[in-house]
Order: sequence, then structure tokens, then C-alpha cells
Amino acid sequence: MTEAVQAAEADKTPRFIRALRALNDRRMAAMLLLSLAAGLPFGAVLGTLNAWLTVEGVTPSTIGTLSLITLGYAFKYLWSPAFQVARHPRPFLGPRRTWLISLQVPIAVLLLILPFSNPASQIGLIAIVALGVALLSATHDTVLDAWRIEVARSEEDKDLMAALYQFGYRASTFVTGFMALLLAEFIGWQMVYGLIALMMVLAISGTFIAPEPEMSSKPAEARESYQSIIPLQALRGFTLAVAIGWAVAIAMIAWHVFASLTQVPPPSGSAFVREQGPVIVMLTVMLPAALAAVLLWKYGRTPGATLPNRPEDGQAARVLNSLFRAIFDPLMEMIGRLGWGALLVLLLALTYRFADAVWGAFAYPFYLGDEYGAIGHTMADVAVASKFFGVLMTMAGAAIGVVVISLIGRMPVLVIGAILAAATNLLFADLARGGMAIDAFLEWTRLADPIRMFAGWAASISPEGQGAEAGARMARLMLAIGGENIAGGFASVAVVAYLTSVVNPRFAAVQYALLGSLTMLIGTLGRPWLGEMIEVHGYYTVFIVTFWLGGVAVVLSLLEWLRIARQKTPATQDAAGV
Repeated sequence: MTEAVQAAEADKTPRFIRALRALNDRRMAAMLLLSLAAGLPFGAVLGTLNAWLTVEGVTPSTIGTLSLITLGYAFKYLWSPAFQVARHPRPFLGPRRTWLISLQVPIAVLLLILPFSNPASQIGLIAIVALGVALLSATHDTVLDAWRIEVARSEEDKDLMAALYQFGYRASTFVTGFMALLLAEFIGWQMVYGLIALMMVLAISGTFIAPEPEMSSKPAEARESYQSIIPLQALRGFTLAVAIGWAVAIAMIAWHVFASLTQVPPPSGSAFVREQGPVIVMLTVMLPAALAAVLLWKYGRTPGATLPNRPEDGQAARVLNSLFRAIFDPLMEMIGRLGWGALLVLLLALTYRFADAVWGAFAYPFYLGDEYGAIGHTMADVAVASKFFGVLMTMAGAAIGVVVISLIGRMPVLVIGAILAAATNLLFADLARGGMAIDAFLEWTRLADPIRMFAGWAASISPEGQGAEAGARMARLMLAIGGENIAGGFASVAVVAYLTSVVNPRFAAVQYALLGSLTMLIGTLGRPWLGEMIEVHGYYTVFIVTFWLGGVAVVLSLLEWLRIARQKTPATQDAAGV
């Protein structure tokens, strides 16, 4: 049978049959294991570590400062051009797989160091290890995404591998969340982190199962770039200005983290956010956008072919050229297409998930602590309410978002998601005050008995969770977490759909990475300020403040809806949900 006949027969096969056949492939098993290798480090240094630090008595302000390490995930696109081409100095497994294992092994080693450290007296060591894990993990995600795209042979492969990636990543949250918190009650945090490191080693087996992508010997087809219409001196000068701005911003953050962990007394977190936060945002976001606008105004909006590196160019010049294509090409295309609307898009990306991002680092201190209005639950309580029930509610919120967006369109859902994300902060504010409003809601809706019955069973898992009062406290916690996670899942669908609609398919990967990273930036930078506010004013006041700050995203979402509505014709408004 010829290849043409085989292709014709394949086209007649139903899509779901082709998808089932694709499952019988070692690439799919490798994808599942590699997704665990991607998700375990993130959960280990973000959520689980904060729970351990809280139990060991580390203050919220220190936890907030330490959480700045997650900026590595927001900045990873800066060094992604280095991995665009599959190349490794010693590719004993092939370049992609060699890079994967070269990153996975040190991640596992660093995770294994954590059980032998003492958070109360070695917070500096904890910070260095966590930073190393975050940077290596962010780079691992970049290489894994490249492998996943390159190894796929069909659209069914792409869909299945994306689904397996999400499933594996979700499964890792159960390991580093639900299972870790439950086990910590009985075997201690040192053993828990030892088990996480062991699971990371097991996940590495996916690299050996995975096939190496079939790389063509011919160079990849060149895409259009503004590089060809800009004089070389201007191109490298503008790119160098952005690179210096990013370096200065990262140095400012690194120095604050170092000073906060080594100086007595530590520097003020609120002063850092108030005085240096705007400078960091200007250097990392506004400066590249402004320079891209200047280049468009001066040299035009029509790109040409990508220029190859010249033989006489040194390594520095090649890096600048790569940075230009990685940063300026997507920004110039977006600004040229959206005009002044690009500023609104950037502001919306910066602020939409602020309430979620800034609050996430303090969830465990609020649930487990007993100071500043924290509610003092056990780790078993939090494991059930947050990492079991909460994950299910996140999935439910996402499912609701998918259904609603298909009925009324993305822009109304974007506004509703912003409102819900802000409003659910009031649930936690009520929880910090004793949960009277939550109790009244449970009684009014007649949900009190079934929820308290399940909550009572969940509370019984904890050694201290017996009795009616324990069940009532668990019911309040589960309702607050459930409401917040449903809103978070709904808002996630909304912002992903919106950002996807904004990007140009030609620059989809880079533009989405840029906008997606911005959704983490403001929230991450705000954590030191929020940690200090918790210690001064308590959790109740902080939740009220984050509720009002969430209103910024609501206003910007309404303005963006209005901007898009004005650009669309009446015939296309219904389809777009405007």
C-alpha cells in the first residue's frame, strides 16, 4: 500500500479512533512522566515549602520575600531563545533529552537537600535551594515544551500530549499538596521532601522512555522579522537597553531577597514594593513596549525576512539578535496591530490575576497559623479542604467557564471572572472574623447539614478533628476554599481565552508567553508588601484590601470589552460575545 493510499485511509478513520491508537505509543507514557517532572518542583517550592515554613514559625513577611523566587517562571522567556535550536555540548541521549536530564538531575539533588536543612536557623540555605529549583524548573519547562511540539506527528498527537501534560501537572499538585500535608502530620516534613525527591527521580525515567525528535538537517524556515528594516546600530542599541533594564530589575529583586534573609532588622517589604516595584515594572514591561513603539514609528510597520547571523558577528552580537527576535518582534507586531489598545492589554495582563497571585503565597500561613487572624487548622484539614476538595472545585470552575464562554462569549466571561476573583476575597475576610456570614449562608441555603456531614468526616482524619465544632470549622473552610477555587478556575478559563484571542498566531508562542508571564509579575512583586501588612494589620484587613485591588481588573476588563466592541461590526459582535 502506497503512502498516499495509507494517508487516504487514515483520513477516513474517525478522529477518536486515531486518538485511541495514538495512546499506544511510548511518547504518551513519556509525556505523562515528564509532566510530573515539570509539576513536582513547582509545587515543592511554592505551596508545600510555605506550609513547612509556617509550621516552623517563619514569619509571613519572610515567606512573602522568599516567594519572589517564583519570578523565574515569569522571566523564563528571556533565556528561551538559547533553547530554540536543539543543541547540547554532549548530547549522549540526543540534544533535547540530554537537556531534560541535565536539568532534572540537579532539581532532584536540590530537593533532596531540603530534608537536611532547618528552616528556623538556615533560611538562607532554604532560599538558595528554592531559587535553584525554580530557575532549573522554569528552564526545564521551556525544553519540555519544545520536545512536546517537535515529537508530535499529527494533530491527535498534539491534543493528546497537551491533555496528558495537564493531567500529569494536576496529579503533581496532589502529590505536593494533598499527600504531602497528610503525610507531614505523621512522618514529618523531612521525610515528605525525601519522598518528593524520590518521585522526581522516578519521573526522570520518562526521559529515557521518550524518543528524541527527528531534527531536520536543513535550517528551519525563516519567519518574518522587523530585524531586516532596522539599522544594525539601532537594533543592537535598543536591544542592549532592554537587556540592561532587565538585568537591573533582576538585580534589585535579588538584592532585596538577600538583604531580607541576612540583615537584622530586614528591609521593609512595603517600602520595596512602594519605591522599587514601579521601577521594576517600568524596566521589565514599559521600557520594552515604549522602545518597540518608537521603532514602529521611526522605521515602519512592515517586517521583512529574518536576517542570518553574519560570520563576523561575535557571541554577544548573536545573543542581541536573538533577544531582538524574541522580545521586539512580538511586541512590535502587537503594538502595530492594536495601537493604543496594546497599553490596555498589557495593563489587563498585569492586573487580572493580581488577587490570586499575591494571596497564594499566604494561603498556608492563613490556614495553619495562629497569629494575625489566621485560623489554625491542622495540615490534615488543609490537605482535604484545599488539595482535595479545592482541586475538584478548580476543575469545576474551569468546566463552568468553558460552558458559559460558549454561551455568552469571552468578554462577558472576562468581566464576570474578574468580579468573582475579587469578591471571593470577602469569603476569607469573613473566615478571619469567625465565619459568621458563611454560617448564615449555609443555613439560608440549607447546605449546612450535607456540607457539615462531609466536613465532619474530613475533619476526623485529623488527630485533633473530632467533634461537632471541628466539623463546623471544616465546613467554613471548605466553603471559602471551594468558592475561591471555583472563581479561580472560571477566571483562568476567561483570561486564557482572552489572551489567546489577543495574540497573532504567527507569534503565538512568544506573545502568549510574554502576556502570560505578566499575569504573575505584579502579584509576585506584591508579596513582600502583603506579608508586612499581615503582620501589622492582620489577615482581615489584607483581604479587604485585595478585594478593592481586584476591582482594578474589573474596570480594565470593562474598558477592554468596550474597546473591542467599538472595533467590531454588528455582524461579528455576537460571535465574539460583545
